[in-house]
Amino acid sequence: MSTADEWSKQSAIDYYAQHRHEVSDLYPSEKVFLPRVLFPGIKVLDVGCASGGFFNIMRTYEPAIEYTGIDLSVKAVGMARERYPDAKFIVTEGFGLPFDDDTFDLVHCTSVFNNEPNYQAMLQEMYRVSSRFVLIDIRLLKNIGKQQNSIYNIQFEGSRVEATVPYVVNDADEVANFILGLKPKPKALRATGYFHQMAKEAEHSEFEVCMTVLLVQKGYAGSGATVIDLGNLPIKFSISGD
Repeated sequence: MSTADEWSKQSAIDYYAQHRHEVSDLYPSEKVFLPRVLFPGIKVLDVGCASGGFFNIMRTYEPAIEYTGIDLSVKAVGMARERYPDAKFIVTEGFGLPFDDDTFDLVHCTSVFNNEPNYQAMLQEMYRVSSRFVLIDIRLLKNIGKQQNSIYNIQFEGSRVEATVPYVVNDADEVANFILGLKPKPKALRATGYFHQMAKEAEHSEFEVCMTVLLVQKGYAGSGATVIDLGNLPIKFSISGD
């Protein structure tokens, strides 16, 4: 779904202009995989880049990166282009990505799937245009069956709610099994994360949710069984790598 108008509200623009531009702004789970997958000359696509902060974060870890950021907010992309002229920024959404298969070494997406009910279609597109890695964050719970949708209030540090978007929590087994069913079969699925209180902007019946970061390594036709390493999550999965 398109929420360009909602994410162009002033409180959202102001928040991402002031936050999420430095390594020190990262959550502990975000510091696990990102520095490991970056390398000199890497081609990165950042889906939901907001005002471009992850370009600065990534080049702090690895200065020699070729970065493309996409976002559906014209305002956010305009700020990103002005602030980071060395990177490329495009106004588009994460569905029907305007790139060929295997274009990027890394496709990165953070703070998107917690507000996007149709994560599967977006993840398939991200996997398609990646040649090596897809790195995402997502909110998970065990044994909830179907996806849970509630409301996320866009107000951030302001006192007035300017708009609302979905707040999405997914079933842990459903997400893992969906990823394992991607074509070509993933070479590896790794994860890290922890239970944490939900953001104050979220209206949800649960108090805590598993803040999860997933690293999907793309496979190739004829590759063997998927390496599954989910031991760093406080959730026991019921999945199969066959």
